[in-house]
Amino acid sequence: MEAYDVIIIGAGLSGLAAGIRLSQYGKHVLIVERQHYAGGMNSYYRRGDRCYDVGLHAMTNLADPSNHSAPLNTLLRQLKVRRDELKLCPQQHSCVKFPDATLCFDNDFETLRSSVREISPRSADGFDRLCQAIRDDDAFNPSLGYLSARQVVASYIDDARLCDMLLCPVMFYGSSWLDDMDFHQFCVVFRSIFFEGLSRPADGMAPFIDVFTRRLRENGGELRLGKSVKTIHMENGLVKSVTLDDGEEIVAKNVVSCAGYPETMALLSSPTDKPPARGELAYTETLFELDVPAAELGMTESIAFTNSSERFSYCPPTEGSTDLRSCVLCVPGNFSGVHETEGVAVVRMSHLASYDYWKHLDKKDYRDEKERVMDRQQAILERTSAGFNAHVTRREMFTPLTLERYTGRVGGSIYGSPEKRKDCRTAVPNLFVCGSDQGYLGIVGSLLSGVVVANRYLLR
Repeated sequence: MEAYDVIIIGAGLSGLAAGIRLSQYGKHVLIVERQHYAGGMNSYYRRGDRCYDVGLHAMTNLADPSNHSAPLNTLLRQLKVRRDELKLCPQQHSCVKFPDATLCFDNDFETLRSSVREISPRSADGFDRLCQAIRDDDAFNPSLGYLSARQVVASYIDDARLCDMLLCPVMFYGSSWLDDMDFHQFCVVFRSIFFEGLSRPADGMAPFIDVFTRRLRENGGELRLGKSVKTIHMENGLVKSVTLDDGEEIVAKNVVSCAGYPETMALLSSPTDKPPARGELAYTETLFELDVPAAELGMTESIAFTNSSERFSYCPPTEGSTDLRSCVLCVPGNFSGVHETEGVAVVRMSHLASYDYWKHLDKKDYRDEKERVMDRQQAILERTSAGFNAHVTRREMFTPLTLERYTGRVGGSIYGSPEKRKDCRTAVPNLFVCGSDQGYLGIVGSLLSGVVVANRYLLR
């Protein structure tokens, strides 16, 4: 029976980073991934000779290369990856659009600051104080308790509309709480979007992920794709081994999982305590392929966070499958330097969705509902970008069930459980979690999470 120092469940970005860091120091590491591609919730799939990204809108935490303490630059040093290997392309400009106001931002924080002053002059000083509080917050301290982001933001800004406009992109890019989020998590995501900035890999996620899988293998780490962990076996209160879906048993001194906290604990042969709560926030995402660049149709933003109702609600819809009142609209071709196939441009549109509604549809109704929602999405885009319909050549939707099927995340919850394990620990001393359920979010956050669990517990 083969034995490893560390088995890592899932080749998401946090799992890859943990594997790279551990293998740098000679640890015998195996990563087991259920899918045939690495990347987890920020992966890709192939159709013909093309790759399509899954999950990625924008990569946060771009930061200036000279900022040595920025998360991106820190983790690149730790993983011995050169920044130019990632081929990151910055956003041009993005926005938060509400019915009667638009908040503009780009990778220069002063753009956002000026836009706040323009749409809500009375809130300018409060916004500056809030930003200072965000900078000062010890967000990664695992001992910090929960604080309501809505309440904290409102204590600095008395303009409810502006509060919603600031919360909207941060929640969409990182909240696993209904209609709110932990303020410390808010600080992490706000910094990553607005202080450090957005980018995309020039050629999508496939070559980006290849950088990390190649580094893992160069270090001697092993990666098995198309294999999943069926059971984590316990003995005397510790993990002893894992069994794969094909029946193979593998011994390990330690196990690290980026499969999700509830999902990981469900694999234990001996339950340890009350199961953690699963996340309730799920999305639909639709890819529209166009035969012209989206900018030619007036879609000039890199990312647009939109909300058509008076107040912003971040909850699963109580009626129907999908809440079309708010969305994230991503136009990859509007990131400076992104390569699009000639004659094929992509627009990505994401909405809050009801997992339970999608789950209870039969196969025919499920297909019909996807078509109905895509028709309504396309109608929205036709209203805002005249002529859009005439240039759509293909469309494809992912639902919460798609995510659950391909990633194993219960309920299709992108950001995982609201019960974060900030210290990476579980009730089992040699079983650790990393990734979104640790509380480090986004691509850079996921990578950094893997480095943290390796440094803090497994390289001593």
